[in-house]
Amino acid sequence: MKNRIVKVLLVILLLIGAKVLFFSPKRAKAAPQEVFGACVANIPQEWGDDVGGSEPSGIAFRDKQGTLRFVTNFPCNGTIPLVALEIRRSPTK
Repeated sequence: MKNRIVKVLLVILLLIGAKVLFFSPKRAKAAPQEVFGACVANIPQEWGDDVGGSEPSGIAFRDKQGTLRFVTNFPCNGTIPLVALEIRRSPTK
């Protein structure tokens, strides 16, 4: 009798384990997150290279003539950002 109870309990435990292993809901794989491509702003090549920036003044670009352009807000729709401040070099006299 004891042997029979042990066998029944063993079968029940095996059925529960099989249910957990084979019939548990499958977890969906997470899609890889794109690091780039979320926001694109176009900077005209004529503006030159960026020369640094800070939180209050924005990012500065210097062209070949020495003009500095500071940009504080970059639109994410691919349009050219508005220049917050432009400093032009005047010819020396």
